[in-house]
Amino acid sequence: MAQSNFTTLNDLVFPFNKYVLALPGWYPTWVDPSPGDFNQRHIIGASLHIPQIVLFIGKDTTGTIKKTEVRYNQLSKHVIEIIVLYPKSRVEFLDTVKSGIYFLNLLRKYATLIKKRWGAPVLLHSYIVVKGGIEGLILSKRWSLPFILTENWTIYYPNDPGYLSKRNKGFKWTVYRVFANVKWFLPVTNDLYGKVSKLVKKVPYTVIPNVVDTETFYLHDKTIGNGYRFVHVSTMIYQKNPHGLLRGFKAILDEHPQASLLMVGPHPAEVKDYADALGFTEKNVRFTGAVPYKKVADYLTNADALVLYSRYENLPCVILEALCCGVPVISTAVGGIAEVIDNHNGILIEEGNELQLISALKEMITKHTAFNYELISSNAIARYSYAAVGKNIHAVYKQVADVE
Repeated sequence: MAQSNFTTLNDLVFPFNKYVLALPGWYPTWVDPSPGDFNQRHIIGASLHIPQIVLFIGKDTTGTIKKTEVRYNQLSKHVIEIIVLYPKSRVEFLDTVKSGIYFLNLLRKYATLIKKRWGAPVLLHSYIVVKGGIEGLILSKRWSLPFILTENWTIYYPNDPGYLSKRNKGFKWTVYRVFANVKWFLPVTNDLYGKVSKLVKKVPYTVIPNVVDTETFYLHDKTIGNGYRFVHVSTMIYQKNPHGLLRGFKAILDEHPQASLLMVGPHPAEVKDYADALGFTEKNVRFTGAVPYKKVADYLTNADALVLYSRYENLPCVILEALCCGVPVISTAVGGIAEVIDNHNGILIEEGNELQLISALKEMITKHTAFNYELISSNAIARYSYAAVGKNIHAVYKQVADVE
């Protein structure tokens, strides 16, 4: 999607009198283009029906930003982005307090500028309970507007080290306040809604899954390989359990020596060291490091199956992207993954069960021709494209606001 960058708010072209103000807690920036890209795709889908102004206010944790900086982006005719980054405090114990002050002052400043330039939005759409939900809560009170919340975070799952029940009282109170005031909740899975309703409170909801750019991820001819090709795409952190995946793959090589595993994404050095310690050669296991988003599509397209061995998840975008490419999936049945994977498009296994992982890898190699790749792709595209997800988001908009 074309993107134009401007130096002032007045340069932006946005001739609409009705729009949704999107308030993401995670979002791609010029410093780091990866976090929250799924939120950006939701916003693009929603913009097919009503224009969107994105206001993202975030703290730079990389040390790149020395003073508050802002970028104005014309993502498309119907989407503009105002991205504001402020620096991390040099004094660690003061960072939380100073960050909160920066955040609130910048929210006040740029929300006021947006309203002055384009008028009040018809609706506030927050993404991620902190900080997007906080922004929605504050502005909904100030402007007397409803706000809705899309959620992807895994803090509602006990396996997440940041589990909500283990957080401090202030954090838990903030989360409860957001959910107590949200007009409508858009979890990415039914499983996530169940966790939130038990841990926080029940609220009106509609499940809206993650979005796939189906112009990039789709079924087309594969290159011919010498053996069965598995691909794993992640940041390879604790959540993704890369060590367990590598052990499971090692166990099948005696029987299937031509099999290969491509580990796509940034990885801690100790994960690569662990792979070396297991005795893998470049022929069997290869690490790519960080790659551009569109390159992921190339790796998926030329794989025979995607494999994830996560400890906890909500709904990983890469699973949906693989399905749109017609690629079957092996995954642990955690979070809402069982809502999208069945025996027609993959194999589900128990979290932490390496014997099941080994069995699934072998089964995929021997029975992969039983999958209908065309049907996998067409079914996924019908559910996860910009058009499909955008239509479902707009249906929610019409329920809660003055949206045609």
